[in-house]
Amino acid sequence: MLSTSHRDILHGYSVVRACLDDTSDHAVPVGVVAWDTPNEWERWRWLEQDEKVRGIDPATRRLMQITKNQIQRWANARRVPYEPAPAEPTCASFWKAVSEVLSTAVRLDPPKAMDPMDEPEAEIEWLFEAVVQPTQPRERGAQRIDSAINQALGELTDLIPSRPQVSAFGGTKEQVRRGLETGRGVLLVDGVNLAAATARKEADAFVSRFMRIRNAYGDRPVHIIVGYASSPGGLNGEAHMCEEIQEKLTDQVLEVVVEQVEFKMVAADAWAEVRGDPQTALPVTAGTEE
Repeated sequence: MLSTSHRDILHGYSVVRACLDDTSDHAVPVGVVAWDTPNEWERWRWLEQDEKVRGIDPATRRLMQITKNQIQRWANARRVPYEPAPAEPTCASFWKAVSEVLSTAVRLDPPKAMDPMDEPEAEIEWLFEAVVQPTQPRERGAQRIDSAINQALGELTDLIPSRPQVSAFGGTKEQVRRGLETGRGVLLVDGVNLAAATARKEADAFVSRFMRIRNAYGDRPVHIIVGYASSPGGLNGEAHMCEEIQEKLTDQVLEVVVEQVEFKMVAADAWAEVRGDPQTALPVTAGTEE
């Protein structure tokens, strides 16, 4: 997937790294930049104050901010030091020039190619998580998945109740993001972040939870629709996690940003199958995802 020349990279990204030891090349990812030349956009995502990466102390964070401000000035001016010609930050040549200037405490990798981003505002977050893998507030990842699923569902969010408690194996209860129960069956819509550092653990817990739920509805069809967040180009190695979810739970496993249209179509078809007369929705209760 990588281009042999940075000038050929029309859709690309670079990794921002902070050097932790002046006497070595030990540097850890702390951010990403991405760009799309044909569609004329660039996006940045750097480590925020409430996100942690091992070894990054306050002094390093200050250097990161200084560097970020400097890059912003270069982007605004369309000029990078030592480059004879103007360069647009929507082009790989700009980031190649930046990577050659930044070679000390905060560095930038040379440009790499990637598939085009369909939703750059959302996908830059998944790229950041997959590359940097920070420790961050749990609720942030949950909110991001919620937002992506709600956007994909559109008007179906008014038809499929949010945060219901549903039956599970052994008479217990589990909470799902969205669910609907009728005499015809059960519809469950949920998601998992496979771009995160904890993706393997989250995927295992997700499968286990939904297997317990499905076992409680042996007498009725259970439609499970899973929207997952992935890293661009599968950088986080999530393909096998998707396959496991498909094998153990459901064929309806879709990338919730890239396959947004398909996700809504599948959810709409399942909703049409389970709605009954009279229709009985699962009770909605307040709470957060496990």
